[in-house]
Amino acid sequence: MITLNNIHKTYYQGKLAVPILHGISLTIQSGEFVSIMGPSGSGKSTLMNIIGCLDRPTEGEYMLNDVNILTADESKLALIRNEYIG
Repeated sequence: MITLNNIHKTYYQGKLAVPILHGISLTIQSGEFVSIMGPSGSGKSTLMNIIGCLDRPTEGEYMLNDVNILTADESKLALIRNEYIG
């Protein structure tokens, strides 16, 4: 199961903060299929990179099968990607 709670992502261009994701919360049950849709530039790829453990949110909580993704180190994330994401 994937649980995202109040996910935010901000990128920085020098000192300029560029907010991309604003308080995304969702739960995806094991075996459930979902679609992420939106216009170009709306943060779909950023959200998918976070869900796929390729990027980390600026703030919020991400649990994948009862593992706190935000506290996992890079080697643990590699194992998680291999075992759960593919």
